[in-house]
Amino acid sequence: MGLFTSPPNLPFGVQAPLVQINEYPLWGEYVALALFFTELAGMLMAILGVMEFTVKYRSLPKLGAPVVVVTAILAFAFFAMDLGRPYAGTSAPVEALANFSHSWMARGIIFISGLLLFAILYTIAVYFSKVPLWLRVTFSTIAMLFGIFSTVYSGFEFAAATGVPMWNNGAIPLLFLAGGVFVGAGVAYILSIAVKGDEGARARRTLAKLITFAGIAELASWFLYLATLNTGYVFNEVGYAYLTSQATFYVDLVISALAVIISGGGYLASVPLGSIFGKSKAGEAKVGDLPSAVKYAIIVAAIFAIVAAYLTRADVLIAGQIAYQTAPMTPFQTVSNQPIPIGAFGWRG
Repeated sequence: MGLFTSPPNLPFGVQAPLVQINEYPLWGEYVALALFFTELAGMLMAILGVMEFTVKYRSLPKLGAPVVVVTAILAFAFFAMDLGRPYAGTSAPVEALANFSHSWMARGIIFISGLLLFAILYTIAVYFSKVPLWLRVTFSTIAMLFGIFSTVYSGFEFAAATGVPMWNNGAIPLLFLAGGVFVGAGVAYILSIAVKGDEGARARRTLAKLITFAGIAELASWFLYLATLNTGYVFNEVGYAYLTSQATFYVDLVISALAVIISGGGYLASVPLGSIFGKSKAGEAKVGDLPSAVKYAIIVAAIFAIVAAYLTRADVLIAGQIAYQTAPMTPFQTVSNQPIPIGAFGWRG
């Protein structure tokens, strides 16, 4: 039994050994990890892409671009492991092209494939100085767009699952996007520790603020999701009961809050009031690197952000399925209201 699979004898839902039409295999840790690595690769690439537009960062992309490639490959690997077909990680992108128009799953595969392809091209451009700057920026921009689409597509996929009521919530895309920025900023900050000079100082300050705002956005999105969840509906009632009974849910909220406090508080404490308003002759704010204690404390916040982003996707993924499998179903439902099987989004590879 995995960490996020349903324990036996749940105190809610159907309490009888009934064989229901809604009993389907759960998506477990493999899919949770695949979604996690998708958002990590996607939003880390988005952050690097934005940095390219500023023309102020040249060392950080050399560290971040290979991480994007590796994590995108890991996303494919875990999707393939869930399918039980190792070759699916390579054949799925080709098969998905034929199903792009009618399947959210196929679109997601195409988005991740585009992210991987252009992340590889961007990595090559970063490491080979002979590649023209305009081509490097072009690769980073296209990869950034695929990264954003890859991060949010699963949120829209969940929100479009009308047969899984707890997923059919418009706040999920916002929650997943906030979690993606959270983990992307956390990984980028850890990588920035190895960057020296003004670029490293500038990157660490920017990413510390990004961790803070992304953490606030994730907590606010959690509140929005729970506040708009109609717990009067039996499926949502069961899912909500399951979600709020899991330690992982509370760990997620606590470490997200701690990440906000550590990164935001550390950043504010390290910025003298004079440096906020004082200007140099060149017109730039006189702000140096973070103090050593703050710099390394925010690494803890970054790790919290990484873990919290994974728990967010895993908890939402499992809670919706638990509700779908254990809530009682009435035989008098109309066809239009009948829940659809888990994973029936048109095509699964």
